[in-house]
Amino acid sequence: MTFILLERTPRWAAAFRREMRKPARRPQPISIHEVRSLAQCQRELETAPHSIVALDVLPQNLVSMTKTLGDWSRRFPRARFIALAARGLEPHEVLLREAGAIHVTFSPRALATLLRLIHRHVARTPQPELTLEASLWAGLPWG
Repeated sequence: MTFILLERTPRWAAAFRREMRKPARRPQPISIHEVRSLAQCQRELETAPHSIVALDVLPQNLVSMTKTLGDWSRRFPRARFIALAARGLEPHEVLLREAGAIHVTFSPRALATLLRLIHRHVARTPQPELTLEASLWAGLPWG
């Protein structure tokens, strides 16, 4: 499972990393794959179709992100999408949810609930079959 974060600036990524460093937020490590374009994000999704994708939604890209959410929700039914919307876009929350976002947040300070949702999705993601040797290595305390 991959957590893909599509944003032009590292604002949301920094907030996620801050929140994940908190001791209560560590049920299992999550790596963030930061991408800067829709094409790059789509390539990541094609590689890992069970991913969680967080999209930075701004007033200037609201229409394109809503369209992308709808398209990708149909094309990648096992993926889950989150809208990281700018303040002022609160009236468009229902639109983003109807397009396919399972969660919409408007503040980098409100990520605790979102991280619990991501951890639940990670726990439900099918894991690839490991060889006996890989399984033994994965079970060692030092990883």
